[in-house]
Amino acid sequence: MLFLVFICAGNSFANQSDNTYPSIYLEADNLTYSEDGSTISALGNAKLFYKNYTIQADEISYNQNIDQVVAFGNITMIEKNNIRLEANKIILSNELKEGFIEGANMILQDGSKIRAESGEISTNENIFRNANYTFCKECIKDTNCPYTWEFVADEVVHDQSNKKLVFKNIKFKLLDKTIFGIQRFSYPDFSVKRQSGFLLPSYTYSNFYGHGIKTPYLYVIDESSDITFSPFTTSRQGPLFDVEYRKELRDGSKINVNPTFIYQSNPSNTAPGNEKLRASLKTDGTMVINDKFEWGWNTTFASDETYMRKYGLDPRTKYNSNIYIKGLNDRNYTSLAAINYRNLLNEVETPQASLLPRFDYLYSLDLPYIDNIIISANIVNTKREQDDEQIRITNQINWNERYVTNNGVVISPNFSFRNDWIDSYDESDNQNTQINRFSSDISTTFAWPFFNKTSYGKQIIEPKIALGFINDEKTSQDLINEDSKTFNFNTLNIFENNRSLGFDRIDSGSKIMIGLDYFLDDLLGGSFEASIGKSMQLDNHATHFDEEWSGTDNYNSDIVGSLNYNYDETLFFDYKTRYNEETNKFDVNELNFEIKEPKEYSLGINYTRIGSDANWLNSDIADPQNHIGLNEISGLAEFNFTNDWSVVSSGTFDIRTDRLLKSQIGLRFDDDCLAFDIAYRENLFTDRDITKDRALLLNFELKTNKTY
Repeated sequence: MLFLVFICAGNSFANQSDNTYPSIYLEADNLTYSEDGSTISALGNAKLFYKNYTIQADEISYNQNIDQVVAFGNITMIEKNNIRLEANKIILSNELKEGFIEGANMILQDGSKIRAESGEISTNENIFRNANYTFCKECIKDTNCPYTWEFVADEVVHDQSNKKLVFKNIKFKLLDKTIFGIQRFSYPDFSVKRQSGFLLPSYTYSNFYGHGIKTPYLYVIDESSDITFSPFTTSRQGPLFDVEYRKELRDGSKINVNPTFIYQSNPSNTAPGNEKLRASLKTDGTMVINDKFEWGWNTTFASDETYMRKYGLDPRTKYNSNIYIKGLNDRNYTSLAAINYRNLLNEVETPQASLLPRFDYLYSLDLPYIDNIIISANIVNTKREQDDEQIRITNQINWNERYVTNNGVVISPNFSFRNDWIDSYDESDNQNTQINRFSSDISTTFAWPFFNKTSYGKQIIEPKIALGFINDEKTSQDLINEDSKTFNFNTLNIFENNRSLGFDRIDSGSKIMIGLDYFLDDLLGGSFEASIGKSMQLDNHATHFDEEWSGTDNYNSDIVGSLNYNYDETLFFDYKTRYNEETNKFDVNELNFEIKEPKEYSLGINYTRIGSDANWLNSDIADPQNHIGLNEISGLAEFNFTNDWSVVSSGTFDIRTDRLLKSQIGLRFDDDCLAFDIAYRENLFTDRDITKDRALLLNFELKTNKTY
């Protein structure tokens, strides 16, 4: 039988009109009272409800005279902020805020756990003796197995006033093995989002700098800013100083500054690594002006081209630095920027450019009887170190629409008119050229999709044909081509009338583009896509991509195709190709394949083969006009031999030179509360003082639910 009693808590029954304490509710199978009525005992499935607390136990007694609650057996106590306490015995008073706990097992709001033989709780401080602390979950199959990691301490103090956990005489245990011990250690509690302190260190070994240990320290300046000091101490080159400052403003603005430097103890004999002092600075920021405009910057500076790659600070081989102001209002956009490009590889090529400035403007206009009109402008002043300079002002108006006929034919007309004013100076010829160029772009695409439901899924077959015309562009040979040098002819741009990536050159002439798209949603939950097509030139005005590498250098272009399949994010396949009918060869083959099953395996393969005649991006260092073919295969494999342990391997192999470019193999542990990686890496890429290098990497992360 269930009994329920309502008690107006106070010093005695006689003082029930005193509302100093809120009401207490007791619920149990049996309720008994002491002779004087001051103590109530709840037996069997006992529950106590008070303020934001709920206590469940085998037995609960409440003494009103001294405002004391005593509970025995299978105790569970839950507080409003999700703190959960399990215990064998508790004695609480002062509105359940003070007392004694025996056999405590507490789960805090962030998911961390404290187990202790005994504990004392009070308003400002909770003390747990002979305690264990961890974020880990117990084993599912065996509840007696050890946690992945835990702190074992003689005493754990939850200092609620200073919002931190203090551990005394602490041992750190990993898989039930003691790794190290220290006298005192503190850690912010779940109410603290950010607090100053050391972060977990990492270890690497390199042929160049020897043993290296990074020990980050986070210093919180205030609620919106902090600094991370990450000294990287190396055995052969000395300490590398790495500092990162972050600042967030209330309006959404933010600033980030990251300087680094090292004074090398043993510089390389090869430049640029032969200098003692090497340094870098990376900084970015976004400053909000109002709800439509912002300005900012993103810049990288380094003392030399190899420093950041040499010490693992930044793997990039090219970067740009810029400062900008931009605005967005509905579909309208404007941007003004200054950009500097820098190449970090030891290549013989045209010096990198600076854009001072670059201006972009886009305005969408809908008239009463015609929609989708876009007015755009682009202004750029390009400068190079050898005094080449080109100023170009481009204005364009574009209209496009989409119509569907009664029988399902989709018609997509497009019209644009463009004007370019160009002032170009070529230092090598000491020649200045001014051009005022007009071009019109007219095209229409016809697509007729056929829908069909089959026994293996829903499919769409969509034949396409497009007609396009751009007037003869006769000025391309007189310009310094700055932004239209590269081009990748594939199924993504086959129906674009002007396939130029930039503004300096135009893909002119009359064209017919034909293709076929196929889509399938199969019954297994996968999706398959296939495309094939080609372009045919109707005149001899193809002045833009008439080079052999483009695939569009003849009246009949190469045939391009692609295949793609994706199944439930566990299987992915993508293949792109370009077939040259004249040479009867596939000039381009790109294959990506991924298959994975979480906690079991993950496999990814990338194969790329581009013929020398089709590879504009890969040139001989000694002769930039001599294109070199690309033939590489790379992969990543991870296999789990237990639920948490896996072996990970990756690498890149150059088939053309029969040479391994880089490889890495390692061991990984990853469960709900710990991530651990140890890997051996070989990098055979060379660039001046960057030589073949072997490295050992070690990363260690104790997972928590905290957000810094």
